[in-house]
Amino acid sequence: MDNPTSILFAEDNPQDVRLLKYALSQLDSQVNLLHYPDGQELLAALPDLYAATVACVLVDLNMPFVNGFELITQLRANEDFRHVPIIVFTNTNSNEERLRCYESGANAYVPKPLEIEELVKVVKSIFDFWVSTNTRVI
Repeated sequence: MDNPTSILFAEDNPQDVRLLKYALSQLDSQVNLLHYPDGQELLAALPDLYAATVACVLVDLNMPFVNGFELITQLRANEDFRHVPIIVFTNTNSNEERLRCYESGANAYVPKPLEIEELVKVVKSIFDFWVSTNTRVI
């Protein structure tokens, strides 16, 4: 089976969504980005998603309704999605938050770059590893 090519993105900032879409458009490969404006909407969509098609979940921490920490915890408690990689992709960058993310079950913590060129490089790295290279339990 080919690697999954969908990325779930929980992000409440429309500008960050546009920037990620732009960065993904610069890649040489097709990826299906499914955006959810907060953790609550992503969790509500889980019953309609097939985990084997999801390469990873990008999670912002500071969102309304269900924040990133709560989302990570609930994804790890979900039978179908517990092994889907979770990458925290956020503007915050404190040691305490990183530790809390990893303790909650995140696989990676990536601060969002401020420059578009750096963002494209970071998104390419995320794609290259978590979508193209990583093999996971499905």
